[in-house]
Amino acid sequence: MRIRSISASNTPPVRRFEVSDLSDTIVIAGPNGIGKTRLINALINYFKNFSPPSIHFIIEATDKQEQTIWGKQSLDTKATADSQLLKKTLQQNQSRRNFKSSILYYESNRSIQKITPYQFTWDTPDPWEEKVSWDIAFGGLQNRSQDTRHAIFKKIQSQHNAIAAQAVRLRSEGHKTMNLEFEDTLEPFRDAFFKLLGPKKLEKADIKSQELFYTSNGQTFNISSLSSGEREVLNITFDFILRKPSHCIVFFDEPELHLHPELSYKLISTLRTVGDHNQFIFCSHSPDIISSSLEDSVVFLTPDKNDDSNQALLVKPDDTSNEALHRLGHSIGIVSLGKKIVLIEGRNTSLDKQTYGHILKNRFSNLVLLPSSGKGSISNFSNVMSDILQKSVWGIDFYMLADRDAVPPDADIKALSSELNGKFAVLSKYHLENYFLDENIIAQVFETMEAPGSWLLDPKQIRNRLRELARERISYATALIASKHFRDKVGNIDLMPKGCHSMSVEELNALLQERRSSEEKRVISELRDEEMKSFIETTYKLLTKSIEDDTDLWKTEIPGKQLFNMFCTEAKMPGGRLKSLYIKKAEESAINPFQEIISIFEAFSKT
Repeated sequence: MRIRSISASNTPPVRRFEVSDLSDTIVIAGPNGIGKTRLINALINYFKNFSPPSIHFIIEATDKQEQTIWGKQSLDTKATADSQLLKKTLQQNQSRRNFKSSILYYESNRSIQKITPYQFTWDTPDPWEEKVSWDIAFGGLQNRSQDTRHAIFKKIQSQHNAIAAQAVRLRSEGHKTMNLEFEDTLEPFRDAFFKLLGPKKLEKADIKSQELFYTSNGQTFNISSLSSGEREVLNITFDFILRKPSHCIVFFDEPELHLHPELSYKLISTLRTVGDHNQFIFCSHSPDIISSSLEDSVVFLTPDKNDDSNQALLVKPDDTSNEALHRLGHSIGIVSLGKKIVLIEGRNTSLDKQTYGHILKNRFSNLVLLPSSGKGSISNFSNVMSDILQKSVWGIDFYMLADRDAVPPDADIKALSSELNGKFAVLSKYHLENYFLDENIIAQVFETMEAPGSWLLDPKQIRNRLRELARERISYATALIASKHFRDKVGNIDLMPKGCHSMSVEELNALLQERRSSEEKRVISELRDEEMKSFIETTYKLLTKSIEDDTDLWKTEIPGKQLFNMFCTEAKMPGGRLKSLYIKKAEESAINPFQEIISIFEAFSKT
């Protein structure tokens, strides 16, 4: 059986959740605190207790036996008779080995407590054939973990007993040989172990100690020596293999929790190979899981608007927001990270995120910083501006903070920010590292490290050395500024012609050549010799004069990333350490050099 549609109301904090036409893989996504786990628990509780009446499903049969018992292809739990038919199907005890037409639940808290060893009796029945209570599958992995571990060792012992009994019987009948081609109990578990953790291999089970062992690089280890993430995926997978569900609905809360993305992917792929016709419902924050499921059913749970509107939004692969985020190097899955996401546009944005985090501390907990790999000027983000920043994406607001070098020189930042409702800001300095060039803060950093008389204790000497390093970078800075200026003027080359459908190769070639000629003329007109020469000379003189007159302009215009790294080399201190110490001293300073940055994020937080 499988869920075709869900309708749930008044399951706080979710007011209304309605979705239909669901596939065999469903991902319910949304930021923390939105109510995903509570919704899942409410759905499972309905299947267990068939209440409250504010929840109902349309359930389709995926098995002929279900169809025969129900007398129809689908059930609508709004109808009392259909609800009773579903209740009868679910509330029947199952064989431990072959769950069928049932619910299976994996909770987010999957930490396994100490398992008590099984006390073997003289006669060990086959645990694969034993019946277990119908609701064992509703209780989560923690409640089944001991049953799973015991069942594996009971099966091994049961098989040993059966083989021994068969040997005695055959001998008594006069046979001198015995067919040894019996099933290896551990084989499906070995196969899954290797798929998940290869090249490590599950080797053996010790019945006496009730422990499992694996080999790695020719050595044998107890399975308890695996990492916590590795043990978790094995606990989940072994439980799933033991139950071998078919025609079941599998609820899985946060499959990515505590796991490396690759291990999370392998786990889900492995589970899908077990049993037949299972429907998976994942409750996830993982952008990878969300974006890889867009061709199935991704349901985004939006914030409650207090207007009784449907909070379930079925996401499609061709959504314009998905396309715009892709241009920034992200998938639509990032909407699950928070209600306010700040995209950091610039170079080395992963390192910048860490630096921003140190600067901001925990001041703005409602903001999630996200590096963006989008390159080029802001003028190239026109689609992003309209599809992302100018609106909320399913209740999630996006903001963007760009390095100064990302913005065209003629851009009106105030007007652009106003147009985007304050969701866009630009640093006033060339790089984030330009904010780390305050000589007074640097001198305070070295107060307890340097001997008296060191140049690193004197703000004036520090400033002079920074100026000299900046002087060495004038030509480099001029080249950067000039190349970006003319790159912005030229823009991207566009050779794509209009109306090129159903053309012959000759016609298409002629059309493209026409576009090439047009673009060539445009580029040449924007790269005139005299204009380039004038711009380069003006920029070079401006930077030189700033250094000679010792104004603060050079601290803003000379690329700070290279300048800061050169200073760290001379000061014989790693850049990361100097940044950390600098930020700490800046917080204690009467004039914080990061105040502009803090104010930008404060405005984002309040918008």
